[in-house]
Amino acid sequence: MVLSDCYSWANEQFGHARLGDPRRTRRLVSLASSLAQHAGLSIVKSSQSTAQVEGAYRLIRNPSVSPQAIAEAGFTATVRACEAHPLLLAL
Repeated sequence: MVLSDCYSWANEQFGHARLGDPRRTRRLVSLASSLAQHAGLSIVKSSQSTAQVEGAYRLIRNPSVSPQAIAEAGFTATVRACEAHPLLLAL
């Protein structure tokens, strides 16, 4: 599967993250998309507005958002992508 844009990639990776509120998941997808679109830049430099910056930092600081839940969403997306292939080369 080839994803044609950063938002599609971010949604595929993190769109099913269980963060306790769908708005948090949407914020995570938006943040991941922005960071992917501007690889190597900080949150501040990759965001288009101060509202996006504040939203990203609120998400990061939120005690209800666990790094494990974010990682689990990524792992699950990877497993789904791998299931589509009969043979994989892992490096």
